[in-house]
Amino acid sequence: LPISPHPAITTPCTSSAMCGRGAFTLSGERCRRVAGGNGRARLRGTERLKTKYNLGPQSYVPVVRAAQEGCNDGTASCDREVCAMRWGLVPSFAKRAEDFDVFKGGSSTFNARVEGAETSNLWRRLLDKRRGVVLLDGFYEWKADGKTKQPVFIRNRDEYDGHTISQPSGTGEVESKDDQPLEGPKHAPLLLAGLFDTWQPDKDSGDAQTLESVTILTMDPQHTLFEQVHDRMPVFLTPETAALWLDTSKQFSEIIRTVLKASQVHVQSQLLIYEVPPLVSNIRNESPDCIMPKKEYDAKQLSKGIGRFFKKKSDAGNSPGDGERKRTADQAFGGAKDSAVIDLD
Repeated sequence: LPISPHPAITTPCTSSAMCGRGAFTLSGERCRRVAGGNGRARLRGTERLKTKYNLGPQSYVPVVRAAQEGCNDGTASCDREVCAMRWGLVPSFAKRAEDFDVFKGGSSTFNARVEGAETSNLWRRLLDKRRGVVLLDGFYEWKADGKTKQPVFIRNRDEYDGHTISQPSGTGEVESKDDQPLEGPKHAPLLLAGLFDTWQPDKDSGDAQTLESVTILTMDPQHTLFEQVHDRMPVFLTPETAALWLDTSKQFSEIIRTVLKASQVHVQSQLLIYEVPPLVSNIRNESPDCIMPKKEYDAKQLSKGIGRFFKKKSDAGNSPGDGERKRTADQAFGGAKDSAVIDLD
């Protein structure tokens, strides 16, 4: 990811918008598996996808969408495809792509508020036919802690089995199980509701490349645990609602209530939220340490210095995972039962 001098990428977000920072380690084949269709999904431009533990807007992310055209490789027809798209939507009517590059002073389009999408000239034209599912290992947020902000990482729980988007209803096709390990996290990736568009450069601009780009829809986290972290959250999809989201025969107005309700339930029951080291606040820091639980990272740093001679034996083995040591969110925040695992000590 090119280093930008823009302060938004070297400091935590302070605006009401959801922060634009994530992690991505999925291989192309893993993305194909997530897309469903028993491995028939086509890959388009996925060579642009790079492993990133500190990924920001203007990077390429994988987006599952309904296939734009049929397969021509002699195999069964493709229902879906996985495309590498730039995170930060450039609308088809834009005169210049730079006008929608937030790091160059352009409009911020890496998030879109779902509440106003149907009345927005920018988003409403995309709601019925240009819906996609963004795949990420997880993403970062900065939780207010007094006068400071503590970065946290949000991902699916290890036990969650939503690894593959379901087949469209009515097809009668059942997704086969494939336990062969592929590159990426052991846990299921996040499925996030997105809108995409295609921008064609002006013939006289000298730029011959068509650009496909995407925005991630956000919603109010009210009545979920996420409102303790930030005042906006992505629209989380499940394998079932992701299939519904990709079904372009359904209008946005028909499905959005079902999608948002399922998102709230997913947050309450299937997310893991834990503190990570402050080094993620600077996008120049790019390593697996960015997603390491803060206590584990602190112990690692301590072991490198003189502190290892004074480390208490009782401190050994305290690694934030999905183990007994973790508190459930209703213990942490007094929320409902069956809530997401959270560690914000």
